[in-house]
Amino acid sequence: MRDTLKALRSLQEFDTQIFRLRDELRRLPLELERREKQIEAARAKREDAQRAMRLVEAQVKEIEDLTTTSRQRLRKVENEANSSRGDAATLAAYQVEARNLKRDISAAEEEGLGLVEKVESATKELARMDAEILEAQRLLAEFSTTVQGEMAKANESLGRLLSEREKRSSKAISPEAMDQYQRLITAREGVALAELDGKVCQACFITVPPNVSVRVLRGTQLVTCPSCDRIFYLRD
Repeated sequence: MRDTLKALRSLQEFDTQIFRLRDELRRLPLELERREKQIEAARAKREDAQRAMRLVEAQVKEIEDLTTTSRQRLRKVENEANSSRGDAATLAAYQVEARNLKRDISAAEEEGLGLVEKVESATKELARMDAEILEAQRLLAEFSTTVQGEMAKANESLGRLLSEREKRSSKAISPEAMDQYQRLITAREGVALAELDGKVCQACFITVPPNVSVRVLRGTQLVTCPSCDRIFYLRD
């Protein structure tokens, strides 16, 4: 069993690095995708903001058209009032309509001014969003180039490690022990073995029961940590 542990420890020297490289090869494309989605979300948000601004601009146009029509009507009413000949009731009606038109024009102009300010603010916000998107695209392009380089190096290192690992494969490891080891490599992020120092697991740092440490000292079977499940070994 000591030969088995020695062979497993030899494999783990490679497998820990292999696991890290594979994790990196998996993580980098995911990070690239995450950044791309962030830019897509920023673009969608900008489109929503632009649509909202277009609606406000349409409101401004409606108010401008309404105000123009009201001013034209006001001039006509004032001309008709000035040209009226002694009809007090008609004159009074013109005066009332003129006052109403002036009030409506003033309210519309005030509302329009507020909307114009909104458009100006929205235009500035769109410009800010455009700048952020351009910067994010620039950073994404740089990151994409970096990712390609890092993945090429990782794949090269992974191939070399796998080749070396194959050379380290030992007949001292039974199929059952190898299956157990492989499951732990995956479950425990590349670290299937843990040193037992005294009665303390050096992976999860729990104190194991005395009978566990005794079984490890005997060296007749693979003994696992009752907490993290890693296979125990003793320092040489």
